[in-house]
Amino acid sequence: MITDFNEQLRKFIHMDRHNFAGSSSRAIVELVNLIFNFAIDMRASDLHIEPFENSLRVRYRIDGQLQELHQPLPLHLADALTSRIKILARMDTTATFQPLDGAIQFGNVEMRVASMPSFGAESLTVRLLDSTLELNNLRDLGFTAVNEKFFRQMINSAAGMIILTGPMNSGKSTTLYAALRELNQPTRSIMTLEDPIEQHVDGISQVQVNEKTGLTFVAGLRAMLRMDCNVLMVGEARDAETSKIAIRAALTGHLIFTTLHANDSCSAVFRMLEMGVEPYLLAATLSGVVAQRLVRRLCPHCKKILSDGTFEAVGCEHCRSTGYSGRIALHEILRVDKNLRTLIRTSRDLDEIKTAALDAGLKTLADDALEKVHAGLTTLTEIRRVLGTDFIKGAD
Repeated sequence: MITDFNEQLRKFIHMDRHNFAGSSSRAIVELVNLIFNFAIDMRASDLHIEPFENSLRVRYRIDGQLQELHQPLPLHLADALTSRIKILARMDTTATFQPLDGAIQFGNVEMRVASMPSFGAESLTVRLLDSTLELNNLRDLGFTAVNEKFFRQMINSAAGMIILTGPMNSGKSTTLYAALRELNQPTRSIMTLEDPIEQHVDGISQVQVNEKTGLTFVAGLRAMLRMDCNVLMVGEARDAETSKIAIRAALTGHLIFTTLHANDSCSAVFRMLEMGVEPYLLAATLSGVVAQRLVRRLCPHCKKILSDGTFEAVGCEHCRSTGYSGRIALHEILRVDKNLRTLIRTSRDLDEIKTAALDAGLKTLADDALEKVHAGLTTLTEIRRVLGTDFIKGAD
């Protein structure tokens, strides 16, 4: 696939630059389509187009890793290529000195485009959201049997708040959608408030945030509370006001899902308190927190077992010589018991909360990672890359 793409790309690289005069020229239209289709075929989640002093670099994020899969393009293509993509995304092509964003519907793939002024031109990042990809169920997410049991107990609560936490591109949205599909029954009314809507799910009312029209997270959440919903998903608890409204919704009998950026499950609790959520309200409504990361899965065709029983990545034609194919999630599930509720109400000490959670049996991200290493699903090298060495001291 990569070889065929490079052959097609070579003809554009050697074309006379006059063929690329203007964003609507046949050559530039074909080049953009070629790059987009290649990104889709490679199942890339993101596409990066970056101008440098002498060339235009194109990279693809595959299984969480940015990869440069072909030679850079000539720099003289930068303006026309960028303009073509911005036109498709309905962005202002004359505003080259300010960051912009837009969206493209390319076949079954929705593309979210962001531009940033850069050296001599503009850098573009394109996020690909493919509606044809198989939707994940809970059993497909890589939960251990114990963690899957805990998570199912949490999401089948009649009311309360469930927080998913982790950095960008850690699979939070995938887990949320899987949970919502599990709950998607005719007896429940489910609504979501998202920016953007990444997957469309039949039977669920999904609302796109639009700040230009006044449909913010706060305004949307307030309106949803008047819609007789059982389950609400708020894409992100990004500020104190949104968080407080979501907490009060959980207090009045709704099951609330949301996401938050924090390093681990206990830090997410502390983050909510730092945002100004009243401790007694958080203690009364929080059902649990799921922290997660994504690590690359060992290629089943070429992985090699070592003498210590773990596996190493080798590389073959099936995995483009990387040794990995696809990704798997690591999970840390914090269940809020009576003791932890008391600490949330009375303590502002993160270490005290962490100690209590560990004493109650919390399995950390590192614990889950090492279990998956020994199961032959990933490698120590990979979890060090994702979690850092501090998470897995003593793993050797």
